[in-house]
Amino acid sequence: MLVFAAGLGLWGCYPGGPEYYEDTDVTLTQHDENYDFASKQTYALPDKIVVDIEIENGDTSYVYMRDIYATPILQAIDQNMSNYGWTKVAVNANPDVLLTPAAIKNTTYFWSYWYDWWYGGWWGWGWGWYYPPYYTVSSITTGSVIINMVDPNVDTPVDLSPVTWLMIGNGLMSGANDVSRITDAIDQAFMQSPYLKTN
Repeated sequence: MLVFAAGLGLWGCYPGGPEYYEDTDVTLTQHDENYDFASKQTYALPDKIVVDIEIENGDTSYVYMRDIYATPILQAIDQNMSNYGWTKVAVNANPDVLLTPAAIKNTTYFWSYWYDWWYGGWWGWGWGWYYPPYYTVSSITTGSVIINMVDPNVDTPVDLSPVTWLMIGNGLMSGANDVSRITDAIDQAFMQSPYLKTN
């Protein structure tokens, strides 16, 4: 009996899962272990963040994040790069690395139904009548903020700049538009990446 009671106590205290959107936030970083970050000094960063690409009649156009959200994100990147000893320059000033932030968002819809019935089969009344089903529709929006650091000065056979550092923040576009969750993830990404320091 004591073991059973102890089990109930643990079951009652054990968390049942995430209760808030921010409980699902995950920050992932990866880097090229052979890249010499310490020898680099300058970086360039766009003043807009791409969230979608539209292709119509062979023409490609970009959809950008609203400035009210993009500005604090870009400022968080600049602040962390400055703290690590980097100097920001224009993209046409031959920077050592380029940072390319982007965001992706996806909404998934779910539907379900529930119904009950009442019957009097024991008395030969058949199945009788039933309650109509209750249909519910719910959705979950998930998204990620992605930051690539590339070296534009390295030639590759396919003419693409190799990624030297990558940050992915999963879940950050979910729920309310709380930009602090994204800036916190950027801070966390740099904390996880001490090799980016040049000072």
